[in-house]
Amino acid sequence: MASSSPILKENIRKAYDNIALKYSEWTKPSYPTRLEYLQKLLGYILPSRSEKSVLELGCGSGQPCTALFASNPRLHVTANDISPVQLALAAEHLPSTNVALIEGDMMDLSFDDHSFDAVIAMYSLIHLPREEQVTLSTRIYKWLKPGGLFLGNFSAGPGDQGSFDKHWLDGTDGVMFWSGWGEERTCEILSGIGFELILREVVVDTEEEKGEGKDVPFLWVLGEKVDN
Repeated sequence: MASSSPILKENIRKAYDNIALKYSEWTKPSYPTRLEYLQKLLGYILPSRSEKSVLELGCGSGQPCTALFASNPRLHVTANDISPVQLALAAEHLPSTNVALIEGDMMDLSFDDHSFDAVIAMYSLIHLPREEQVTLSTRIYKWLKPGGLFLGNFSAGPGDQGSFDKHWLDGTDGVMFWSGWGEERTCEILSGIGFELILREVVVDTEEEKGEGKDVPFLWVLGEKVDN
């Protein structure tokens, strides 16, 4: 299950460690979008009064999504991130009673089939090479219980085999990386795996870098595992 790109992943880890505090501030304009979609997910899983297990891939500092999960004692949260500095920030304000933090490349994670009621991945799968996005989406499907839900976002622009930036957010260590299949191909991939796409929307984020705004489209999907 090991990552196929250890050097690439090490560079991403270094980059996020280096910009952790700045990224936590820079990403705040995306909080309303993240929380809007998270509330849609919770609208499906919370009406049941039973306890639920959720997995978050790329939790960062834990804000705002892991913190919202953690505020509900009926939710048992497993939160993963590649950056130990980000996870240290998360550990400062998240309860340990219903949150387990796991450090490492998400491609190295291993769980039993039917382990989770929901899996979320916000602005995280985009850091995987495209083929790894397919592999991990397939694993997510297996990790979900029947009727379980996957909430995530992907690059919605033209297919990108891989983009690098050594100084993203003025970083001075590591190399940031992104890739994507584009909206149509991503939806085809997820449907082919078996997900029924309950929701499929493109939202344009205005990202600020070097004092300028840049519009970046993201595909948001909410998919249900419809078989066993």
